[in-house]
Order: sequence, then C-alpha cells, then structure tokens
Amino acid sequence: MARITPNMFTLLNEQRVNKLHGSRIFNVLDFVSEDSEKLTKITGLSLLEIEVIRKEIALRFAGIVKDPVKLFQQQKQYISTGIENLDKLLGGGLYACRFYEICGNSSAGKTQLCITLAANIALNSSAEIHYIDTKKDFSATRLQSILEAKNTSDEITAKIMSQIKVTTLKSITELFTLLHNFSSSFKARNDSDRPKLIIIDSLPAIFPMSEENTEYFSSLNHLSNVCKYLAHEYCLTIVTVNLIRVWRENELRELKSNEDVELIPHLGKYWMNVPNTRLFIDKQDNEIREIKVLQSTELEINFNVQVNITNAGVI
Repeated sequence: MARITPNMFTLLNEQRVNKLHGSRIFNVLDFVSEDSEKLTKITGLSLLEIEVIRKEIALRFAGIVKDPVKLFQQQKQYISTGIENLDKLLGGGLYACRFYEICGNSSAGKTQLCITLAANIALNSSAEIHYIDTKKDFSATRLQSILEAKNTSDEITAKIMSQIKVTTLKSITELFTLLHNFSSSFKARNDSDRPKLIIIDSLPAIFPMSEENTEYFSSLNHLSNVCKYLAHEYCLTIVTVNLIRVWRENELRELKSNEDVELIPHLGKYWMNVPNTRLFIDKQDNEIREIKVLQSTELEINFNVQVNITNAGVI
C-alpha cells in the first residue's frame, strides 16, 4: 500500500502527515482502517474532510481486475539460483510472486547463501537485484571474489556489481519507507525493467522479538502485507533471512546441534506461516551445509539437499 506523504492529498500537509505517522498510520490502508473520529483528533480535520480523503483513496488505490491467464503464467515463472541442488529442492528455482525465508543458527551460512543468490541471478540476467542489509554484513569484497572464482571478466564483474543495489538500514521505519518507495518506482517501469529479486538480510536485527514481546506484531503484519503486495503486483521474488529458535517448556532459545525439538522462526509463532516457503540451513562437516524445507505451501516438507561453501560462493 502507498505510504502517506506530504501533498499526496490536498488536505494533508506535512504537519498532519507527521501526526499520522506518530500515531502509526503510515499508509492509505492504515488510514481507511482507522476510526474517523480518531483521525479527526489526530489531524484536526473535520469528519467531512476525512471522508473526502477516504473517497480519494478509494478512487486512486482501489483494486483493478487482472487477466487470470496472465496471472497464472506469471506464477509459473522462476529464476534459477545457479546452485544445482538448491534448484532441485525448489522445483527449478525461485518462483515469481513468492515469499521465501532462509533461516538457521548464527554462522550457518545464511548471508553467504544470499550473496551467492544475488551474484548468480545477476550473472544470468539483466535484472536489478535489491539487497537490503540490516546488519552491515554484506561484503562487496566477498561478492567480487565469488565472481572472480567464476572467471568473469572485469567488465562483467563491474556490470553485475552495478546490478546488485545494496541498501543499508537500521530501523523498521527505514525498511518500510524503502519498501514503499520500491512500490512507487517499480510502478513507473516496464515489466521487463523491473527487479526480479529483493533480499532482506536480516529481519531479527530490526525486529528484536520474542513470544512475550508483542510490541512488533502490527509491524510484522504490515511487513507481511507489503512484501506479498510487492511480490504479486510486480511479479518478483522476496527472500528474507531469519534466525531459528527452539520452543520447549516455555523457553525460547537457540538450537543446539542434533537437538530434536520444535523449530520456530525468531520472529515468533505469528510469523511461522507468513512466507510461502521457509528453508532451514544447517552446518554439517567443514563447509558442507544441509538445506531443508522446513515449511511450505508447495514443496515437500523435510526434503533436503547438501551444498558447499567455497571461494565461488555456495555450490
């Protein structure tokens, strides 16, 4: 949904927009979902003026009818990850209009996998890839070494590194602002010019959540809506990175080696069924990693493959 900004509507100046944001009303959906009387208190506008804004939102942002055949064809599109075993696990690659999550313990290789995905997909297409880095873990040096190990020329290496657009941020607000800006900028492009992949590495850095802390539930719900909207509206793939935890005897903690317990994502049970597919990456011997389907609406649960972390990335 479109983020409310100053001058988007004649009646909403910068001061009123700031008051709305201060009350956690960030986008047009938040606005139309809120009680009219509460909106009058926040903005100082009359009920009639609030209704005028609501009608304008309905005219500008209401849904449109789409061709079901085209939608079906879009959802069958996929991009190869460039990792043979991972493609086998995913049924070909990363599918369009899907939301994937990669989870695992610290140092399991999640960021290594994401950088490899970005490098491989950029190498095999001309599409932009957006890499959102919340931990300052993205390494341009590592990306370059992966490309050099694949024997790419200096010209191709420079092209690929320019295709991968890295944004570093450190707050939920910055993330939402960026995602809403994506929506506006993608809309102005032709289908062939739009990015094919958005990677968010990682969510726990800006959502320090636990089962007892419900402060971020509304933000998680909003994140879910925005990611799914971007994926479906612009026929792209979303990949998020998350930590994994275990839940036992009311204790939420990190997974220990060879432990047979219920695994849940760091963001809690609320987040468990948000992604279409959740992959669990686990360290084995040396640089070997096992990637397993932990949860999916389309893939066989617990199906797993092995990959290796090398100078050329994950292979």
